[in-house]
Amino acid sequence: MSVVDRARALRRIIENLAQDNLDDTEALESKELFPHWDGNFHEYEMGERFQYGDKLYKVRQPHTSQEQYTPDITHALYEEVAEEGQGTKNNPIPYNNNMALEEGKYYIQYDVEYYCFRSTGTAVYNNLADLVNIYVNEVTD
Repeated sequence: MSVVDRARALRRIIENLAQDNLDDTEALESKELFPHWDGNFHEYEMGERFQYGDKLYKVRQPHTSQEQYTPDITHALYEEVAEEGQGTKNNPIPYNNNMALEEGKYYIQYDVEYYCFRSTGTAVYNNLADLVNIYVNEVTD
């Protein structure tokens, strides 16, 4: 076995171990351990993580990928694994246009902070500025 073949084999082992043993926070800190998204009819399992662009994503539901349905635009299939804040005023949750909002928590998007007064129940994809007076209010103090 050549050195390159051995490296490829070891890479697959590392990727499998990362999938099974790292939580999302650890995965985000070491996203280079995950494979890149394969849009060429790859079968994905729920919870599987991968890199796309400079971000880490997680599969929402089992499916076979197709090139035109990229992770950044197909929110029903993929969610970005993002840094989590505590949802407090001093540590708001970074909002990434693909997450459910929880009542009583603070979020931040484009350096603007928002307070959620009504839970969404499911992921929403709008900018928070578009959800003012529906789910959130801008924090002004």
